[in-house]
Amino acid sequence: MDQEKELGQKFTFWSLAKFVAPSIFTFVFIAVYQMADGLFIERFVGEMAISAINLYYPVISLFIAIGIMIGTGGNAVIVKKVGEGKRKEAGQTFSRIITFSVLCSLLLTAICLVFADPIMRLCGATDGNIEYLRPYYMELSTFSLAIILQSELGILIIGEGKTVVAAVVIMIGGVLNCVLDYVFMKYLGLGIRGAALATVIGYCSTILYALWFYVLARKSSYYLELAKPDVKEIGEVCFNGSSDMVSNLASGVTALMMNHLAYRCYGEAGVSALTVVTYVQVLIMMVFMGFTSAVEPVFSFHYGTGNTDMRNLVYSLCIRWSVILGACSMALLAALRIPIIDIFFDPGTDFFDIASRGFLISLPACLFVGVNIFGSGLFTAFSNGKVSAILSVTRTFAVLTACLYILTALFGGDGLWSAWPAAELISLIVTMFTLRRYRAKYQY
Repeated sequence: MDQEKELGQKFTFWSLAKFVAPSIFTFVFIAVYQMADGLFIERFVGEMAISAINLYYPVISLFIAIGIMIGTGGNAVIVKKVGEGKRKEAGQTFSRIITFSVLCSLLLTAICLVFADPIMRLCGATDGNIEYLRPYYMELSTFSLAIILQSELGILIIGEGKTVVAAVVIMIGGVLNCVLDYVFMKYLGLGIRGAALATVIGYCSTILYALWFYVLARKSSYYLELAKPDVKEIGEVCFNGSSDMVSNLASGVTALMMNHLAYRCYGEAGVSALTVVTYVQVLIMMVFMGFTSAVEPVFSFHYGTGNTDMRNLVYSLCIRWSVILGACSMALLAALRIPIIDIFFDPGTDFFDIASRGFLISLPACLFVGVNIFGSGLFTAFSNGKVSAILSVTRTFAVLTACLYILTALFGGDGLWSAWPAAELISLIVTMFTLRRYRAKYQY
């Protein structure tokens, strides 16, 4: 089967790069077309309106986190079963996780709509920007199912070895989002509500492809199967993917904290500037999430087949590439700092000055974040959700929260921006210690 051929190949330094490149492109493209939302909002609504995206980030990160949790946790279970030759059981697992995703989305949508005002205020909305947040919040929260399924199905398609296909599908969705942003906001006058609608429609491209791939054309190595509810298996899927969920959910919680801290340090202009700095942080993390999502199925597959030699080889290559990508990302973003900020804010404004300084101070995190994300993802691939979750909680919540409040108290605005690289450096020490501790057990 194509999946076994793709995941079972003998990787080299450059063949691994070729294998992960489409997945990295896919995740980076997601970040880029989210940035496009901000660009169109700034151009057609105003600089203050761009804060709505960052204010909504804690909520949408919850939706994405659930999709990623189910996708990565389910992917590890499904691919392991495929490696063991249990294709029908893999299809039954697939059916259960899709059903579970629909139920989760219905519950979340109801909660978000009923408690809309308290949630928006909790996210940091003020009297000056809540008018921009409200339409954006209501539209995206209504269609939480599209956000959850897009995040989940993209990972499952990558798990099939279809990294190029996943990249193309998400690219189509991104281009569609950008085109509709322009049409809805400039010609139809829908304002920030149009940006939200364009985002939802863009997400649906992955869902439509998955419908064709899994149901109509039946191109997958497993199929939708009638399956009885299995609470234990769903619990295993959620627990196994919990590290990836925690990583994304924690980023939403810390974004909420940063919104409040940015407002305290700089006022409402700081919240808008923080949106652009957050874009950069998400862009960097997406590079390594794309990398890790591509290699996780390889480790899961060889964990199922018992091929320790390949696990050793791919592990060594992954560490090397994580370091190289981090250094290259930092150098590239440093060179493009001014042009990137200039896209969103006019030079000489408070928005521009705050965003530019925050951008520069946060860049050293690039050097550490890759190994941290890969380390957590590796344990997800081995179905060790406990260790993976501990690494994610430590990195994205516990250490980062401490750094945010301590450094901001000591250095004000500069402390806010330096919290991320400081947290990643501390987390790198924890990650390397954990990888060394479990190396003999998993033979990587």
